[in-house]
Amino acid sequence: MTLAVAGVGLFGASVATGPNVEALPATVTAIDAAHNARPVSVSPSDRVARAVVAVEDGSFYSHDGIDTLALLRAAAGFVTGSDSGGSTIEVQLAHLAFPGPTSGFWGRVHRVTLALQMDTRFTKPAILSMYLDAAYFGHGHYGIVAASRGYFGVTPSQLSWSQAALLAGLVQAPSSYDPIEHPAAATARRGYVLQRLVAVGALTQAAADALAHSPLGAA
Repeated sequence: MTLAVAGVGLFGASVATGPNVEALPATVTAIDAAHNARPVSVSPSDRVARAVVAVEDGSFYSHDGIDTLALLRAAAGFVTGSDSGGSTIEVQLAHLAFPGPTSGFWGRVHRVTLALQMDTRFTKPAILSMYLDAAYFGHGHYGIVAASRGYFGVTPSQLSWSQAALLAGLVQAPSSYDPIEHPAAATARRGYVLQRLVAVGALTQAAADALAHSPLGAA
């Protein structure tokens, strides 16, 4: 009971002192404008949407903004000084949109609070679209539209499974998995994303194996 009361109090304090979730769409639009990027509404059925969900947040469509078990692991990691993950797409979007207020201990609280609020205010497709609009894919490409056109010369809806897997893999570490500067690392990362797509039933193992050995094709 005491923990529940404390949790409610912490949530209320975070809402009162943290960023306003209502400002999220305007903030993402401002990020796009600052980098001459174009916003996009991504369909959940688009290959890149499915690839990003598979690799970044497999339970995206079933949770309410946070993954409780992963959050507990992340909290333990914070205490021990290790990074145990726990970031849902909502939590990541909160940090992309509000990097200053979501840093540090209170920042982690704000990220979780914003993630919970997002799922009561916006649809999952809208949240995913904002995430893909705000994400950085390397080589100056902010947003999935710029990344799709910049690397492959196509729109997000035209991406092949191989291309979608490559871009989905870049979100975590655009520099480390840079397909131009680090093709071996990018190939390995793409292979991991393809295996995640197999795990969620989007691809067969045979199809993933074939794609894993195909050229990256990024320009």
